[in-house]
This record gives sequence, C-alpha cells and structure tokens, in this order.
Amino acid sequence: MDIRKILVNVEQGKDLYLLIEKVLRMAEGSGAKVELFRCCYNASLRNSYLFDKESLLRAEHGYIHKAEDDLELIASQLEAQGIEAATDVCWERHHAESIVRKVLRYQPDMVIHQVEQHSRLGHYIFDQSDWMLIRQCPVPLLLVKQKPWSDGGHIAAAVDPFHESDSPAALDKQILNWARRIVQTIEGDLKVLHSFNVLPHSAIFDEHLVTDFEGMQRKVRGEHVEALNLLLEPFGLSTHSTAVTLKETEAHRAMLEYVEEAHIDVLVIGAVARGILDRWLIGSTTERILDNLHADLLVVKPPGFVSSVSE
Repeated sequence: MDIRKILVNVEQGKDLYLLIEKVLRMAEGSGAKVELFRCCYNASLRNSYLFDKESLLRAEHGYIHKAEDDLELIASQLEAQGIEAATDVCWERHHAESIVRKVLRYQPDMVIHQVEQHSRLGHYIFDQSDWMLIRQCPVPLLLVKQKPWSDGGHIAAAVDPFHESDSPAALDKQILNWARRIVQTIEGDLKVLHSFNVLPHSAIFDEHLVTDFEGMQRKVRGEHVEALNLLLEPFGLSTHSTAVTLKETEAHRAMLEYVEEAHIDVLVIGAVARGILDRWLIGSTTERILDNLHADLLVVKPPGFVSSVSE
C-alpha cells in the first residue's frame, strides 16, 4: 500500500499555505509524485457571453490560462523541494464529479482536498461538493483543515468491527493499513479508537435483562473487546496497548472527545453506503460532527468500492 501518486485539488481563493505544507510532508515522506488539479467554472463569466459563443470561448481560455499559471507557481515551489509535480486544469460546472473523473483517469493513490473555513463563524463548512467527494471518491480522501500537524503527527484509526458493512473486517483492516501508512509517511504515531454504547437501563423492557443489567453490560463490553482484539492482533496491538482506546459512549461523542484528548492530527475513518458515517449521525447531523472535529479526516472506502461517477 505504497503512496506513489497524490492528486491535490487546489481551489481558487483559498489560503493554500497549510495545504501545500501538508502535501509537501506527504510527498517527501512517501516519494510520491504530485498532480495539482483545479476545476474552473465561472457562472458570471458564462452569463456575460450568452449570445457570443466565440467571445465566451476566448474568455474561458483566458480564465483557464490564469488557473494554469497559478498551479505552475505552486508546482515550481514543490519542485524546488525535490518533489516531482505536474498540473491539470479543466472547465466543468460540477466540481466534485470533475475531481472523481480526474481520479479515474489519473489513478492516484490518494486525493487531498481542502475544506473551507467560514471566516465569520470560525468553523468549517462542508458543502455539497465535499459530501459528494466523501461518497464517490474511489481512493482515500484526505480532507484538510486550517490546522497544522504536530511535529510527531498523531494519527488515529476509528474502527468498528460491528458496523453494518458487507465485510466490516475488510473495511477496518483498510482503515488500519492506511492509518499505518500515514504514520510511516509523516513519521508519526498510531492510535486506535473504538466506541460502543450499551442501552441505558430505562430503555430496556425485558424483565430478565432488567434484573441482570450489569451482567448484560459486561457481556456487551466483553464482545466488543474480543472483536477488537481479533481485529488488532495482526497489527501487533490489543486492547491492553496504550495506543488503543475504548470509549463507552455514542460514536460521534467518542470521536469529538478523543480528538481533543489525544491531540489527533488525522482521523482515519471508513465510509460505506450504510456504515460508520451513518452511525455517527445518531442524535446529531453530519455537519455538526465534522465541522466541530478539530482534525483532518482521511476517508477510506472498503475494498472493491466502485464510484457511480464514470469518465
């Protein structure tokens, strides 16, 4: 699971300093080639030339040429650090789909995409394009925020052997493998988080379970520990390891708490049609969870995932 090619989505008008710093760190640690990509589309420009196709074409070419110059400047900065870098620009209205199609053509090992920070509210706004990328990007997607990584790099894998996936073990192993790969690349340290939630006493209506509520809690806890140990054994970890944390709370609360407690730089999660992201949504919304998570996110798909977007 080497990282040989990294596709970086570089959007116009964003502060790119930390994005480029993280790209540089990933490329230096892995020896990967970097392709800088920008999807251009300007509705105002298009509306200005509705009845003059020739002038519209010239205006589009000028817009694209400016974007190419911007990316070439960044590429030259990377090349000055010994990183092989190339650029690509397209004109397309549907931003997320254009990125996924670029992924299908270029076949990178991962995509790096910067998430917008709202200047007034001070938190991150995940727009429709971000959500489509999370759902459709067929390779690991690193969503970066305006938060620098620590020198060591604290990487956490959020695993759930009980999540509703066709092959939960395969997805969790994918999450752990990618977390370990990032750790090796940026010379960080690996941590693992698993959370589970036992029903509160008041929510149980079976009189036999009510009378032995503590026993039921111990049984559920034991099942989670057993499943987690089985998953972690090939990685040289167990629930006794200091790097492994179990939290008995709702998954979304566990994520938010743990990222703060352990000063996590990158949280590696799995995304399937019905799986770990869906379980996060219990009692909350996707926006509230991911906006308030003070870490970058690496979203990993299960083996064999096929995007519904095609070339």
